Amino acid sequence: MATRQPLQPSPKLLALQKDFQQIASMAGFLNSSVEPPQMRLFFTLYGRVTAETEEAAVKLVEPLQAWSEKISLDLREGSSSAILPPKIQISAPQQLPAGGWYVVSTLSFASKVTDTSYLRVRTAVLLAYQRAIALREGGFTAPLPELPELPAELAPPLLDG
Repeated sequence: MATRQPLQPSPKLLALQKDFQQIASMAGFLNSSVEPPQMRLFFTLYGRVTAETEEAAVKLVEPLQAWSEKISLDLREGSSSAILPPKIQISAPQQLPAGGWYVVSTLSFASKVTDTSYLRVRTAVLLAYQRAIALREGGFTAPLPELPELPAELAPPLLDG
């Protein structure tokens, strides 16, 4: 009896794995496992804000929680619920070695993609990580990156009614 060889991931799936790892490295990290014909993705995203004093950092916890919930909702909606509901953890304020304080929100979320059903997940994840960078660099006053508008020929038709 001949032994069956395990399925090998497609070159496109391996390229997608590298692409998702690059995106995640912007403000977090990614663990993944390839199980042809799909790939499981386990993301960790960090949203970080800084303050001059501990009291100011404590006041940032609530807005950071709201920011995290918005990112979570946008991940779900942007991926058409292909991304499972993220888990959010907010750290206590911590002192920086050079002075100042910071608070970190950790979002952990997972998804599965194939080499044909990855685009919505990739777009939603890329936007979330871009928003984490904007938060880190500009705080809550930084404008949040938005999804680009679809060209008219790619937009879904409008329904009457």
